[in-house]
Amino acid sequence: MEGDLKIFILSIFIKHKRIERSFDDCSRCIDSSRLAKHNIIAVGINTYLAVVEWDGLDDEHVIIVPTQHCSSSIQLDENVWDEMRLWRKGLVALWKEQGKDCVFFEMARHVDSNPHLYVECVPLEQEIGDMAPIHFKKAINECEGEYMDNKKLIETKDLRRQIPKGFSYFAVDFGLSNGYAHVIESHDHFPATFATEIIAGMLDLPPKKWRKRETDEMSKQKSRAEKFKQLWEPFDWTKRLRSQEGPSTSSGSSTSSRRE
Repeated sequence: MEGDLKIFILSIFIKHKRIERSFDDCSRCIDSSRLAKHNIIAVGINTYLAVVEWDGLDDEHVIIVPTQHCSSSIQLDENVWDEMRLWRKGLVALWKEQGKDCVFFEMARHVDSNPHLYVECVPLEQEIGDMAPIHFKKAINECEGEYMDNKKLIETKDLRRQIPKGFSYFAVDFGLSNGYAHVIESHDHFPATFATEIIAGMLDLPPKKWRKRETDEMSKQKSRAEKFKQLWEPFDWTKRLRSQEGPSTSSGSSTSSRRE
């Protein structure tokens, strides 16, 4: 009995140290020295918006990220969940003005390893966006083989109540409409590139666009960020936060007051 207790305590200690290391090494936490701050477009209270550091599926391929470490959306506090929704609404409005649709997707793989979640956001031409639900539904229904413990395709209404905490999953939404989710039972049979391969196929992009995410040249990253900041400015809901902070707040970029 005493030996079992020692093993249990040791396992808890090892898990705690692993989580600590994931925090220290994280490149998404807002206070991390590894965060690519030049890619940040704007920062809210609990979340931020950034362009991707790799060669994305589109020059406006962006991510919504909680400032504090969390491994999946279903683990978020209510206020953080709601704030992430604000970014989505702004992006939908931005791309609608361009005559475009969009998809939002989260790949919550290996959640037991405590990765830092982010939701990817990709604009699509309207006619392609109209077909996106069909493509994703078909791909999810065909994934991971025939025998599974969980239902393959979940039509989402409230993701947090449909996926148990601690489970790995994939989720996709189409604009502000509901979408689909899938509980990942075998990571070997559900690749990290699942969503990007589908979207790249819809956009007729070459395999290099989705097979491997290599960090892009710094100059290209900065150029994408500056261009997107200009596009985002009319839809930047974080400006209201800065106006509420009073005249003592510096009038710099939309990220300055939150990152110092």
